[in-house]
Amino acid sequence: MTASGTVARDMFAWWWRQVRDLVPGRARLARLSSRPVLVAAWDGASLALFLDRNGGLAPLGAYGPSDAGDTGDIDGTDDTGDADARAACRAALAALAGRDRPAETVLRLPPGMVMQREVTLPAATESGLDSVLAYEMDRLTPFPAGAILYSHDIIRRDPELNQLRIMLSVVPRASVAPAVQMLERIGLQPDRLEDAARAVRIPLKARRASGLKDARVAAAAGIALLPALLVAALFWRQSAERTALSARIAALRPAAQQAALLRRQVEDRQAGVTVIAGARRQWGDPLAVLAVTTQVLPDDSFLTDLILRQGQLIISGQSSEATGLIQALSRDPAFRNPSFVAPVTRVSGQNASLFSIRADVGR
Repeated sequence: MTASGTVARDMFAWWWRQVRDLVPGRARLARLSSRPVLVAAWDGASLALFLDRNGGLAPLGAYGPSDAGDTGDIDGTDDTGDADARAACRAALAALAGRDRPAETVLRLPPGMVMQREVTLPAATESGLDSVLAYEMDRLTPFPAGAILYSHDIIRRDPELNQLRIMLSVVPRASVAPAVQMLERIGLQPDRLEDAARAVRIPLKARRASGLKDARVAAAAGIALLPALLVAALFWRQSAERTALSARIAALRPAAQQAALLRRQVEDRQAGVTVIAGARRQWGDPLAVLAVTTQVLPDDSFLTDLILRQGQLIISGQSSEATGLIQALSRDPAFRNPSFVAPVTRVSGQNASLFSIRADVGR
C-alpha cells in the first residue's frame, strides 16, 4: 500500500471513530432496519398485497374488483368471497404498526402497461426538464400531459452535439384508474408506480417523495458533515484564542520594549562599572593614589608633576629630604618598587632638592 493510501485509510478510521463516538451507546447497540414497503401487485383485474422487507415478500391478502363495487357477478350480486378477502386485507393493514408500518405504497403494474421511448432534447433543457416534457408531451406521445403518468431517466449526455438522450416512461391514467380506486376502497393511496420488472418507477406524490428524499439527503449530509463541523469549530476556537493572545501581546509590547531598553541600559552601566573597577584594581585608583601620596609625603615636600599611567606612578617636585622619600613610599603597601628615575639635584640658594620618583601601584 502506498503512503497516500495508508494516510487515507488512517484518516477514514479516525473519522469513523469520531462519528461512532457521537452516537449514544444504546443507539449503537440497537439493531437498525429500514421500514418495509407495501406492494400492491395488479394483474388487470385483482390486487394482491405484499409486505416487501429488503426484497422478501410477505403476502397480506388479495381481493378482486367485484367487492370494490367496480363490477358485479352475472346475476348482479356481490361476491361474498371477495368481501371477506377485502376485510381480511383491511385487518392485515390495520395490524401493521411500529417497524412493520410501511414507508410507502407501490402499485406494481402488469407487463406491457408501461410504454417507453427514447427522446432527444437540447442539453439546455436539463435544468427544467419536467416543464419541457409536460409542454412537449402531446408531440412526443399520443396523449396530452394531463392524461398520463410519466417519468424520465437521462441515459446519455452528448457534449459534442449539446444534446440529452432521455428514456421516457408513460402510463395512461385511465389504465391504472381501476387499481387506484380499488386501493382507495381499503384506505390506501399509492406513492408510485413500477413495472413488473421493477425497472421503471413513476412517482405519484412528487412533493411528498421529494420532501422525504430531501430530508434523508439533508440528514445524511448532516451526519457526514458533523466531523468536519467539529474540526472547523476546533480550528475556529484556536484561531480566536490566537487572535486574543496576539492582541494581548500587542498591548504589552510597548511596556516589554521599555523594560528591555532599561535592562540593556542597566547592563551597560553595570558593565562600565565593572570595567572601571577592574581597571582601578589593575592600574590603581587615581583618587586613592593621590590621597595616599599626599599622606606619605612630608610637609616640606611639594609636587610639581604627577603622572599615573598603566599602573606606574611618576611624581616630581622639591623636598628638603628627597633621599628619604624612597623609604617613606616603601613603607606604604600602596606603592611597590619606588626608585629615582633621575638624579637628585640641589636647588641653589635653597634648602631643597629636585627629585623624580617612579613606583608601581595597583596589582
